Amino acid sequence: MATVLSATPGLLKIASLAGTETFLAQIAAALPAQRQAQLLTQLKLLVDAGIPGGERLRILEALRNVTLETQHARSREYWGQPVPFDPDTREIFERSIALWRALADAYESLIADMAGAAPELAEQAELICYRALRCTGFAMTAHNRAYHAVPGALWEQLHRLYAFAESAEVTDTPVSEGDGHSTVNLAYLQIVLAQRANPDSLSLLQMGTVDRVLAQWVALGRLSKTPVVADRDMALAVDLGSAQGARRLKNLTGDNLRYLDIEKIGVQLRQTAIALKTQSPDKLGLGMVPRDICAKLILSLHTDWLAAGTGRGDERKTAGFNVLMSGTIAAMHFNISGKPFAPPDAGLSSRARFDMAGFERVDGPTVGEASVRSRTLETWTVVNQSTTGILGKCNHPSNATRLTHNQLLGLVAPNGKTFLGVAQRLVIETDGSTLLGFQLLRTKAHAVAARVANIDTPYDRALLLDGGSGSEAPSIVVSPGTYAPSRVLDMFNDGRPHRIRLTGLIDSGSNFERATYTAA
Repeated sequence: MATVLSATPGLLKIASLAGTETFLAQIAAALPAQRQAQLLTQLKLLVDAGIPGGERLRILEALRNVTLETQHARSREYWGQPVPFDPDTREIFERSIALWRALADAYESLIADMAGAAPELAEQAELICYRALRCTGFAMTAHNRAYHAVPGALWEQLHRLYAFAESAEVTDTPVSEGDGHSTVNLAYLQIVLAQRANPDSLSLLQMGTVDRVLAQWVALGRLSKTPVVADRDMALAVDLGSAQGARRLKNLTGDNLRYLDIEKIGVQLRQTAIALKTQSPDKLGLGMVPRDICAKLILSLHTDWLAAGTGRGDERKTAGFNVLMSGTIAAMHFNISGKPFAPPDAGLSSRARFDMAGFERVDGPTVGEASVRSRTLETWTVVNQSTTGILGKCNHPSNATRLTHNQLLGLVAPNGKTFLGVAQRLVIETDGSTLLGFQLLRTKAHAVAARVANIDTPYDRALLLDGGSGSEAPSIVVSPGTYAPSRVLDMFNDGRPHRIRLTGLIDSGSNFERATYTAA
């Protein structure tokens, strides 16, 4: 391994383009974590070094590709990880954000030089604004993929950069990007629309699909200083003086608004929705995503970007009561049955039964420290609710909390009843509190035991769900990895053995699979 440079403050290695090339050669063989630390240190030192603007721009351009590659490598270590983060993951996340912001700030610092020491930089105003804006957008994306709220300071920087580009009349000047070209206008609009897609309600796969949608169609949209949609309930605009993204025009006032003209993007969304009935998402350039998931996403994007209202079909009511959340099938099984799990396997010792029950204490759960028996998460406050879901908030999540998008959760209501649901919205707020959108499964659940038939494995906990309203079939919730098409399970329910055949996978997440079944 190459020797990694010292990070001693004051040891600037990138004071010139030649020095930067030497520095990059020295860190080329270092691990991504080491490269990231060195890049961050050097960028922070560069800001205070007084390097002339033209040379500073050349240095930043030389650093850019290595920084992008390093950041991409590090992103795999925190994107989509359970939140709140453990200390190691949090450090990776925070350092990644710091590097994006340091690079954005370094590019933005060149704007001041245009009006002072380096007026010749004005000839490259479009490049400088574009690079700074893109890095700010990358920092936003990093927050999205980590299910963290985007800080207002990033929105302020994004708007500030766009406003400058507008005043310099370079918003539509082409800038080289990869094998093609882009503009400040397109980059800004793409970031605004990506954030408007409610990323805290999307899986990483869906966020990737949104990126592909925008890469194909963002050029069909534009920004205007005058309204482009007559209906204020439907029109979207951004306030360049705010710390927020695009909002409905009816909720905005002021004279610093820019209006989103995206009707042509809407046409493409509607045409894609029709095409998905006969073609796969991959054929349409949307990636390897299941057709039904992609179709729902396209509909959601049309609602978020072009339709009035929220697209929510049920009424939300403000609430303020507390519930207990549980994040394992074992916990839900216990809360539903009210007793430790006793597998129907013959020949188990009493100690084995004790271990499989998964508990060591018998006292009830307390806030922040539940019994191991039920593995119940801490107390959450229901902020609002509807017939199909709730929005919960936890101000101080404990180290025991590990939540992921599309995770099955159990909710123990004040009356003692347990409801099951799936995490459909997840975000760590800037104050450290957690918001969780919880889509309820509106069917009665029964605690049962199940195992794969004809395999010498013990019974484990499973949850049997009655059929829902309409034509929704009964289903079973099992541990991840259990489902396979036509797989036969041995099941014990109410003390009686049954044999069932799995017929279709309805949903799956980090801690569950839910499948329909018939008698085998």
